Amino acid sequence: MKDLNPYNRSINEPFGGVKFQSQTMGNLLKRPHNISIPTHVLSIDLAHKKESELEKQEILKKIINYKLSDDVKYFVEEYEKVFTERNVFLWKFLGTLFKDSGITLSTVDKKYVDSTIDIKLVFSILCGVLDDVADVQKDKKLLAKMSEIVINGPNTNEQTKNEKMALITKMWNYLTNELSKLPRYKEFKDIFEYDLKQFLNAFEYSCLVNENPGILNLQERENYDCHNMMVFLFNGIDLMASPEFNKEDLPHLRTAFWHAQKMARIGNWLSTWKRELKQNDIGSGVFTYAISKKILDIADIRKCSENEIIRKIENSDTYEHFFGAWTENYQKLKSLKNEIKSVDMNAYITGLENVIKFHMASEGLK
Repeated sequence: MKDLNPYNRSINEPFGGVKFQSQTMGNLLKRPHNISIPTHVLSIDLAHKKESELEKQEILKKIINYKLSDDVKYFVEEYEKVFTERNVFLWKFLGTLFKDSGITLSTVDKKYVDSTIDIKLVFSILCGVLDDVADVQKDKKLLAKMSEIVINGPNTNEQTKNEKMALITKMWNYLTNELSKLPRYKEFKDIFEYDLKQFLNAFEYSCLVNENPGILNLQERENYDCHNMMVFLFNGIDLMASPEFNKEDLPHLRTAFWHAQKMARIGNWLSTWKRELKQNDIGSGVFTYAISKKILDIADIRKCSENEIIRKIENSDTYEHFFGAWTENYQKLKSLKNEIKSVDMNAYITGLENVIKFHMASEGLK
């Protein structure tokens, strides 16, 4: 698909052409307060240490220098024509994770690595569209129409009426075509379609919560919302591209995906909640935890200034709670590694350690 990108824009420049300022880096490296982090788990300590700051800078340089493929650049530009909520840094962040962190399963055949990364990135852009519609625009009807395309395929009449629908249609056609080229696509297709429905349900739940904030509770948020981290989908794509994977490992591996998805969700919550606050999106688990523990109440979110809400959360045990939950899932995942034979679980676990490092290093930038 080399002709996909007819626009001559410098999308591979840092932040889509926006220069990265040293002041931004300096602000990024400051944590709100020293917190107790399981440093035996995370090689990057979030406390104020020079070596940690250097590692964060290296992470950000790696993300900024990541080159998107022509296919992905095309869909990024199509996204930017319709939506303004996200910049190119997010897609570079994800591409770096898929390529370099270790979270791509070791079983993926080398000849499919690049294509699986592109598929995952276009899926991520599709996820961004659904998230924007659900959490920013809070358009439940449009979300339902978009979900219908993902489940049942494009509707030609709908896509001609609405540029957002046209974008989803274009992405879904690309994804279904590329997935079908993977060697074990048919074998894992039914499982993938089930995971896709859980993914879509996460956006429906977000819409519901934004319309009915009084139902906010941590249990539902942690179990439903984690599916828009797409770990089951991303690793499902990996399995489609893994000719040597032994399906006898699948029960334990999917249990590992469950813990990995919760870990990814925590990293995302902690690194994006301030941006979401500015968008009047209270869907983050950070807000749910704060409300459940009476650090905030719903009225605070509606009447207090952003700075006041941020102060209340940062002066509470919110960060400690989520890093504790991350560690608990990490330990459960580690306990499974000897049960899984055909996947290098040590590499996968290292990848998940890198994910939380990347999330915290990029706080405020995605």
